[in-house]
Amino acid sequence: MNILTRRTFLERSLQVALGAAASAFFGIPSFIQRALAQGQIPDRTKKVLFIFLRGGNDGINTIIPWADDAYNTTNRPTLYIPRPDPQTSVSGRMPTAPDLKRVVDLGNGFAGVHPGLFELAPVYNDRQVALIHRVGYPKQSRSHFDSQRYWENGIPRDKITGSGIFYRAVVNTGLYKGRKFPAVSVQSDNPLLLRGPLPTTTNLSKYQNYDMAGVTGNSNDRAKLLAAISAQHGIEYPVKDNRNLLFSTGAGLKESIDGLKTIGLASNEFYDKDGATHLFPINAASNQKGLSSGSYGYFNNLKVAAQILAHTDAVVAGTALGGFDTHDRQGKLTGGHADRMRWLGWTMYALRKYFTDVSPALWQNTVVITLSEFGRTSKENGNQGTDHAEAGTMFVAGGKVKGGVYQCSNDSWTTGQTGSMFQVNSRYLRRSVDYRSVLGEIIRDHLGATPEQLGTIIPGYTEARENLASGGVTPDGTRIAGELGLI
Repeated sequence: MNILTRRTFLERSLQVALGAAASAFFGIPSFIQRALAQGQIPDRTKKVLFIFLRGGNDGINTIIPWADDAYNTTNRPTLYIPRPDPQTSVSGRMPTAPDLKRVVDLGNGFAGVHPGLFELAPVYNDRQVALIHRVGYPKQSRSHFDSQRYWENGIPRDKITGSGIFYRAVVNTGLYKGRKFPAVSVQSDNPLLLRGPLPTTTNLSKYQNYDMAGVTGNSNDRAKLLAAISAQHGIEYPVKDNRNLLFSTGAGLKESIDGLKTIGLASNEFYDKDGATHLFPINAASNQKGLSSGSYGYFNNLKVAAQILAHTDAVVAGTALGGFDTHDRQGKLTGGHADRMRWLGWTMYALRKYFTDVSPALWQNTVVITLSEFGRTSKENGNQGTDHAEAGTMFVAGGKVKGGVYQCSNDSWTTGQTGSMFQVNSRYLRRSVDYRSVLGEIIRDHLGATPEQLGTIIPGYTEARENLASGGVTPDGTRIAGELGLI
């Protein structure tokens, strides 16, 4: 039998504190106390689900400015998708039966989406998804590593800060207090979005492995191990730095493990209205949508993140979708990018159906967000692909989201000069929305942060020169819209 010594317990608890478990904590650091003193604890029923599109999604072939003269076969000879059929266009709506060899119209006379996104139509037409074009930040980096870091820590050009924007959102507001699962990531590695000095994050690379020392089920070994941990918590311990943190983490670990077991994460009995089409195609048997098999791992992670968000006290949960670094053979109506557009379109539809089936109030209290480190070049390269560039896109969906298409229409923002797709260095799409404005609005108006707390979650948010809330000209001379009124 493996005897759990006091020293071994502390070592294991430290590993858990640094990596996996999330639980209630005693003692609040002074910087959090100051943030909490500035307002009431926010609404504890609100949820956020994030999907990071890793690799730099081609925003121009996602939300497509089909009426922009610069979107043409000269600049995108193999990637150009023809304009929508005017017979299917309806003002303010996506057609429900579009021509899938053309851009799917968004009904504003200027923008559409990749035909792979056609299953967004019910969510878009109910005004529950915002499609935001031209999103970026000042002095855009074209390094995957750096730009992902800036999106995740919420501080452009800051390579030092090691805490994430969603970590600070749950900690600086106090939303993490008393929760077993304040924030959960379901992917291979815990993203910077959720990292920080307090162990508030659970990362599940494989949810089946989330157990004590590999001992599963109701075996005697598992019972003995859990009893040993309980016994350790009855022993007096000297007052030393971090001892109370370690012991409270260990105490909550049992509950968090058993809490996950009650959700039924292995289940995939979630269906569309026909009662036969699985919402989450995690294998061939559940792939009634006919998506490529490369999507199975992503949809399994998405399913688990959605289940945890729906059935635990988690505030934030999410995953990642890779494959967007499309330098070569990006594809138009088929290929890697087209596949991911189909996955993303079905994702938004499936999440709305799943959360609404659990509880209509849950969808009303949930916001789904996509992020990606940058957009791609307006002109395709010599390898039938696109390279790292500037502004990209974000999707924001939810029952209380004010949906529609943002910053992609025939107005001064988009077409203020000839060749609007080439406004930066004659090669890149210029930003008109700062990603921090989108996230800041959600953190304040959805998760409930006070303006003062928001200033600690996104440093510089309240500085007039940044214009992140009200909009205006930024220090680099770019005009941005500020907050869009999404919530």
